[in-house]
Amino acid sequence: MKKRVERLRGMYDLLPEVYQQQQWVSEKVSKLLEHAGYAHVDSPVLEHSDLFHASFGQELWQNLYAFRIHQRDLCLRPEYTASICRLYLDHYQQQGLPQRFQYAGPIFRYEAPGRSRYRQHTQLGIEIFGGQPAAADAEMIQLACEVLHDLGISRYRLELGHVGVASGFINRLHLDDHAARLLLGLMEQISRSEEGERLAQERLERLYPADQALNKMASEVSPPATVLSGVDARYISSLLSGISISFGDDDVRREVVERFLWKMGRNEQRRQILNALEFLRELHAVSGPPPAVFEAVAELLERYGLDTAPLNELRQLVAVVEQCGVPSEQILLNLSLGRGVSYYTGLVFEIHAQEADGFDAQLCGGGRYDRLMRAVGSSRDIAACGFAIGLERLLAHIPQATLPVLNQTQALVIPVSANEFPYALRVARAAREAGQPVEVDISGHGVGAGLKQAVKKQILLALIVGEDEARQNEVTVRNLETSVEWRLPFGELANGLVADFGEEQKEQLV
Repeated sequence: MKKRVERLRGMYDLLPEVYQQQQWVSEKVSKLLEHAGYAHVDSPVLEHSDLFHASFGQELWQNLYAFRIHQRDLCLRPEYTASICRLYLDHYQQQGLPQRFQYAGPIFRYEAPGRSRYRQHTQLGIEIFGGQPAAADAEMIQLACEVLHDLGISRYRLELGHVGVASGFINRLHLDDHAARLLLGLMEQISRSEEGERLAQERLERLYPADQALNKMASEVSPPATVLSGVDARYISSLLSGISISFGDDDVRREVVERFLWKMGRNEQRRQILNALEFLRELHAVSGPPPAVFEAVAELLERYGLDTAPLNELRQLVAVVEQCGVPSEQILLNLSLGRGVSYYTGLVFEIHAQEADGFDAQLCGGGRYDRLMRAVGSSRDIAACGFAIGLERLLAHIPQATLPVLNQTQALVIPVSANEFPYALRVARAAREAGQPVEVDISGHGVGAGLKQAVKKQILLALIVGEDEARQNEVTVRNLETSVEWRLPFGELANGLVADFGEEQKEQLV
């Protein structure tokens, strides 16, 4: 027997009730954003892989559905932001700023499946290009919170961070590009939990292991670590000249010098990385609700001699957000917050909510990315920000009482024989044109089987059409709850189905 083909792991089938609920949420959010001036756009699911190098980089490339076909490297869309930037450059860069866009559609990431975490899921979101950054950031945050309130979600945690603090510190260390990107990428892991900190430490130890022999030698004969980067080949070469070792020729000596310099440089990178990791831990430790947290963060920045401009931006933003109705106790300042993609340049934020069993789920996230447009092909940087909401996770937090119930068929048209089937289709069309949800019995098993089918599917009415009904242009209507039957002329079908019932049944039919 042939093996059954199963659904891919991490994917899911969307059944009628959930499909209708997702459509309802998507339409409700879309209407709110339309009223705020956000035009609805969409991009292809398939894009050139290069488009996402700027946003995901090598660290996260393994999570993408990337493949090569006809000598082209392609990728299933892992997120929307880079695609909407590309869309802007293709169609809107000659138009004035600001430009506001909204989107909704599937994205694909090859990540470990988990609770409300799928390899294909639906993103709703916005992107704002242009505008004064502080004003655009405030509008973005306010809209994200307004979406939740509009859907009946009032209890959530708004986490605010700013990439500028960590990146400012890391840039001072003069790390290589790989190490700097790695640290910024690990911010998300570090900010999640103590376990995340431990895993980040282990990863750094694997990538930059300690060289004990080199450490000992450096402490004995090399300049202080703070000036290690200035050690050059001449210094090392003169040092080797005083050691009674034969190198054979100058090429071998040069290779030894180069290897030694590389190891010394890598050891210095390790020291600086561990220094940065400690700073990120301290940054995470001072997370908390405003306004008290501002003083603790300010002290930390002063101790490290860092720019306080990002903190001042967050002070102003918190004031605006609170004035828009978000309680201060639901706001958390977390300057170690990382978002898992590398294009953010300023404000970053996430919105979390707890389920009934205490499970913490991220519903929304976003931030400012002023340099991404240039990275995907623009001749200049364009101020930009945006957020994305995971529809599947969002749906799990909407009060069930506010969600729509599945539209139920209220009437089944049952032809007595195949000869009356064309008339049955006419009857169904007339009822549907009047707004009635109606099915036609296509089993061909007659009235008895049709009535059993209607009862099984909890359909309220049976519309029976036989030779006599077709000749007289009428319909026999049977209420399957009361077993009462009556005849209706075809022309009065729509009004008659409602008029002959009580108020409760009318509500079901309208």
